[in-house]
Amino acid sequence: MNWHMVISALVVVVLKVIGMTLFLLYVPQIFGSRDDSFSPTKSYGFSSTKSYGTVCPKDWDLHQGRCFFLSTSELSWNKSRDDCQTKGSTLAIVNTPEKMEYLQDLAGAEKYFIGLVYQPAEKKWRWINNSVFSGKVTNHNENFNCATIGLSKTIDAASCDVTYRWICEKNPQ
Repeated sequence: MNWHMVISALVVVVLKVIGMTLFLLYVPQIFGSRDDSFSPTKSYGFSSTKSYGTVCPKDWDLHQGRCFFLSTSELSWNKSRDDCQTKGSTLAIVNTPEKMEYLQDLAGAEKYFIGLVYQPAEKKWRWINNSVFSGKVTNHNENFNCATIGLSKTIDAASCDVTYRWICEKNPQ
């Protein structure tokens, strides 16, 4: 048996495996993200999931049966609320620890308005669906009557007139 041929064949196989691995790892990074038209989870402007056929509009994320939209621009709280309404949604109601963790992870180092406002007459924080908030809001003072998440792992009071990004929430279609 010719050992030179066996070693040459093994070297060729190893090089092919390494080459294919590098190709598969780096081609998507070189050419950018894939075309969503070829993805089985995207079609006709909606991103679908494999869970019971629920779909969220394009650029929305599905989490625990709800669709979430994170803006890339900034508006005041009132204009953020209005934008969500034009999308058939509301500012996000972050009423579970799981939802808070999920949205905080998405928000990262950016601040996002959520659907929580302080009612000075009642001295209570309320969600935009009028339910009472029972958690803690940091940085609250008399001029900070709206709330944000992101940047820190807390819900922070903010001026309603300052512009931040915002998170909309709605039922899947």
